[in-house]
Amino acid sequence: MKKFFALAFAVWLPIAAAQEVRTWTSASGKTLEAAFVELKYDQVVLQLPNGEKMKIRLNQLSSADQIYVGSRGRAGAAPGAAMAPAAEAEVPPALEALFGKRLVNAKGKKVSAATLAGKKIGIYFSASWCPPCRAFTPQLIAAYRQLQTEGQPFEVVLVPSDQTEAAMEKYMKDHEMPWLAVPFGDKHVQALKEKFAVAGIPKLVVVDAQGQTLSAEARGEVTAQGAAAYAGW
Repeated sequence: MKKFFALAFAVWLPIAAAQEVRTWTSASGKTLEAAFVELKYDQVVLQLPNGEKMKIRLNQLSSADQIYVGSRGRAGAAPGAAMAPAAEAEVPPALEALFGKRLVNAKGKKVSAATLAGKKIGIYFSASWCPPCRAFTPQLIAAYRQLQTEGQPFEVVLVPSDQTEAAMEKYMKDHEMPWLAVPFGDKHVQALKEKFAVAGIPKLVVVDAQGQTLSAEARGEVTAQGAAAYAGW
């Protein structure tokens, strides 16, 4: 079997019956056919068609697969079988304290905050009514996409300052934001603004996987250096 990820490891187990096999893509573009088994913190367990199980770090998967894992957070069920209630993916306590258990994507779909586990996170305070925000957002998207292409463990979470949920959703869709957001009106929006002393926007704060601040002035760093700013975080 070809190596899919450097940090993946496998053990031989009996094959589970009738799990959904899909194509998984790594951050570097390699693919693998396997079924989702479970997510535990930053480890994704996949089962190959031959019954072999692999543990893979979440941040080594493509962004699309990370979102898929976040939406599942449970063992795969057999086609046509009665569906048990979905178990909530485990969110590391430090991340739950910052963002809660669920975030939303640009399509309004709820995604487990567990997809952020093991990564550096850019907390982006922004709003559609803010001209400097609209100017900086494309720069941040370009840096984000480059870091994703390079396979860097980095994510962005939007903390909205829009006046309505519709305005926030339009902002995310119009810019095709590839990251997640704290839901509009969620208590964590105000808590994050207070925690990081946000006096004006746009503001980008980068934290590590434990929620410790790596940079409180990341907006200026991204503006000046683009994706290269990541090396200093």
